[in-house]
Amino acid sequence: MTDDPTDDPTDDPTVEPSRPPLELAEPDAGRAIVQVDLAGTVALLVVTVLASVSENNITDAVNLAVSAVLFLGGCGAFGYGFLKAVGRSRTEVVDMAGLFYLTGSAPQQVRRTMLRLWFAQIGIAAVSVVTVQPPFGVMATIWGIGLISVWGARYGAFPARPGTGGAPRRRSEPQ
Repeated sequence: MTDDPTDDPTDDPTVEPSRPPLELAEPDAGRAIVQVDLAGTVALLVVTVLASVSENNITDAVNLAVSAVLFLGGCGAFGYGFLKAVGRSRTEVVDMAGLFYLTGSAPQQVRRTMLRLWFAQIGIAAVSVVTVQPPFGVMATIWGIGLISVWGARYGAFPARPGTGGAPRRRSEPQ
């Protein structure tokens, strides 16, 4: 290392400038989203167990209804989360890992809870393939990733887009 002032690494265009750490949301932010995710996971578990041990039309219908609600609700949540993230991307650098896996954008407690619930849904769906015919539960796994994207889009921390200072860009004038 030399003491030459021209060797300043901040002048090197290949060195990425250090960013201040992001201020993450409080661990209880979006608690309702986490609770709804938990409720859906428990509902999926209950109907999968019921459909596994009982072979009648009522349990099959309940399994289908719960799985369909979780699938459609997850699709709606995913769409909402994605569109909300698109809006934020005008002023922030919203990355896919932060949005869909909460990597670096959420407190560890929230991230772990939501990913565990999603992995539980995937596990329940995998078991349903073997124990329930037809295995409607495989549709329900979209529930978890949809709600993760909602949490990330609403409460996730993302760095400001360079050049915007975090402020919304002005729209161009109509022509």
